[in-house]
Amino acid sequence: MKFRHTKPAQLHKQHHYRYYQRLSAMLAMLFVCHMALAQQGARYTLSGTVSESASGEAVIGVNVILYPEGTSHKQGAKPLVGTRTNKYGFYSLPNISSGAYDLVVRGVGYKTFVKSIAVDGHDFSIRVNIPLQLEAARAGQVTVRGARDEAQTSTAKISAVTLSPGEIQSLPAFGGEADVFRALQLMPGVRTGNEVSSGLFIRGGSPDQNLTLLDGVIVYNPTHLGGLLSVFNNDALRDTRLLKGALPAEYGGRLSSVIDITMKEGSKEKFGGSAGMSLLNARATVEGPISNDASFIISGRRLWLDIIASALNEQLRTWFPQASSYIPSYFFYDLNAKVNYKVSDNDRLYISGYWGYDLLKNPPFFVQQAFDVAWGNSIANLRWNHIFSPTLFLNFQASFTNYDFRTDITSNLPNGDTARFGSLSRIRDWAVRGAGEWTPSHEHLIKFGVEALYHQFRGATVSDGRFAAGGFTLDATNSSEIQSLETAIYLQDEWQVTPSLNVNAGARGVWFQNGNYAFIEPRMSASYAVSDEITVRGSFAQANQFIHLIIRNDIGVPSDVWFPSTERVQPARGQQYVLGGEYQSLDREWLLSIEGYYKYQQNLLEFKDDAQFSLLAPTDDQLTSGSGEAYGVEVFLNKRLGQWTGWIGYTLSWAWRTFPDLNEGRPFHPRFDRRHDIACVVNYKHSEDWEFGCTWVYQTGQAFTMPIGQFDFVPLTNGRIPTGFSRPRFQSTQRNGFRLPAFHKLDLTATHKFSWLGLPWSVSLSIYNAYSRANPFVWNLRYRDEVQPDGSRKQIPYVEEVALIPFILPTLGIGLTF
Repeated sequence: MKFRHTKPAQLHKQHHYRYYQRLSAMLAMLFVCHMALAQQGARYTLSGTVSESASGEAVIGVNVILYPEGTSHKQGAKPLVGTRTNKYGFYSLPNISSGAYDLVVRGVGYKTFVKSIAVDGHDFSIRVNIPLQLEAARAGQVTVRGARDEAQTSTAKISAVTLSPGEIQSLPAFGGEADVFRALQLMPGVRTGNEVSSGLFIRGGSPDQNLTLLDGVIVYNPTHLGGLLSVFNNDALRDTRLLKGALPAEYGGRLSSVIDITMKEGSKEKFGGSAGMSLLNARATVEGPISNDASFIISGRRLWLDIIASALNEQLRTWFPQASSYIPSYFFYDLNAKVNYKVSDNDRLYISGYWGYDLLKNPPFFVQQAFDVAWGNSIANLRWNHIFSPTLFLNFQASFTNYDFRTDITSNLPNGDTARFGSLSRIRDWAVRGAGEWTPSHEHLIKFGVEALYHQFRGATVSDGRFAAGGFTLDATNSSEIQSLETAIYLQDEWQVTPSLNVNAGARGVWFQNGNYAFIEPRMSASYAVSDEITVRGSFAQANQFIHLIIRNDIGVPSDVWFPSTERVQPARGQQYVLGGEYQSLDREWLLSIEGYYKYQQNLLEFKDDAQFSLLAPTDDQLTSGSGEAYGVEVFLNKRLGQWTGWIGYTLSWAWRTFPDLNEGRPFHPRFDRRHDIACVVNYKHSEDWEFGCTWVYQTGQAFTMPIGQFDFVPLTNGRIPTGFSRPRFQSTQRNGFRLPAFHKLDLTATHKFSWLGLPWSVSLSIYNAYSRANPFVWNLRYRDEVQPDGSRKQIPYVEEVALIPFILPTLGIGLTF
């Protein structure tokens, strides 16, 4: 047998020959398929962007629907296909047959857009950019004729709330300042810690379990002092979306919910802005075009309570020189800036930033206690949008986040000693993200992405009741620092199985460097339209959280310390289940929704009861781990059309915590547990010049640990002789085993719009706590002297109820646009 030797060069030529043969066969097959499609009817892709005609701003979340030509205005007309615009106003409708259609775009606050289009020719990719005109609309108002739009049966509405700046502005405001978090507090399942707090406790989760995003960047502390206001200036916001549970795979890193906030881009048509002032602060916004392809927006806000406090303290010191308490000094500022540049029809660049700072200090002549509490967020963000094809949209992002929180508190004791507490928490994140949306057919919208965050944690907590005066400084160089890398990758498919059934199935893979933790997080949701009026929905999600917010519960001042997962501190884990349905009248005037939820969480962290706060002790030695459970039912009734609009929300819920090292291992309610929660919102538009609104809320009282008994403890000298000084000790309820009285209040607002100096103005009067309810904030244990029958005096303990705002508080605000 003879063997033929083939040279390498000949093998190379043979390889290329076979490659070209296969390539020619594939091309021939594609040509045959193309001819078959041409005979059967070619398929086209209709895509584009939706923007406001007046400003050029991208319009988020409006319905884009295709009807057979001439049928969109008919009662009961059935849409052929539909979708919703994404966060950048982009939409895509693939696999459309040649023919004539009505292209319809509908959205809250916009006039319905209808355009007849002919789909044919050799260009299979058709770009239609759509300008929408603004229309005066009340909160949630949208007029829809005929059958339910296909896009409205999307799973995107499960446990979701969307608010526009106009809707937020129409609600009564604390201090005359509209605030997005205070508006969200009026939704079922969303609670607040106290009456001045804008922190959100959502479905039994704590505020650190909320993923708060500003243009896709994490904001670690989204509130100012005591939650007085959120850090988001309403004048700079474009869109706010709250996801209360069972998150889709595109979101991760938190257990409870997502608050996704988008800033305005700035008007591309003309220079303009707004300004306003109230009893609390002043604000201003400027926006306009830089060129034909670029625009900007700058918005700032400054609280001036420090100026008011300084003037009042000087007067109080003059009137009452022996006074023992004065008004502390406090101020904050917020600054938002954003520039966007249209590189081409397919590419757009965004550069944005946020800077905010809070400072709370004691008056300079306040000698009993000195405190210095400061914190701030800084964000820098660069994004690039690219329309790769009519069916593929890509977004790339690089960002930097810095969050600092510092507390330094000193108390002078009667014996001359000094008691001090201090904390430092700093987080720096460098993040890169890439995300895509691919629409292979009108039945599927596939979202995918990858992200990496490099964390730097620096923190310390220090406490010692007997530091010598001047002997304590909080020095960041002495505290521990931890670095860690967090990565994630996700894939999800929003699949329209039938015209009535939609499914969102996905998974998220996460990895955290500290401890080498890796998890797969499955996510699933489904929505089924039983009829044009009734839809049922359900969802499930599993999530992990690698950073923890630890707060001391035994002191009444801010003491936030963020701590990452380590080999010894496990990441928090959670599962969520949601089941519900909604009824929507055909004329869209009424909406009724009911949702039930169940959440189970593991590896939650608290300080131990005997924690010793010192730089010499590792922080994780002071922590204890436990589990949490929350479940409840939410009912929401919304009237959305007419002069009278508003809603009623009711929540029945339970929240539990179980820690082996706390409360003797028995389950207990966290302080934010509320059995019943009712919120009523009414808006009345009397005319184009006058609007009125009111809100009434009722909540079960906070869970609280209350002393129920007292005994005297007399220490012994050398273990035998009593010292003669008795020290009272108290027996308390189980942890948070007592309830403060119920919280309820009524707020009113009236807004008048008028023209002056050729500019539109508005004046708003808000009345906070209209019937002067003294809602208890906390109950403190105090002592009073009582003369005994034998003539001696004895300290008798009693419980003092403290209310933050037990009186009617009217505030006035004025604003203009230009």
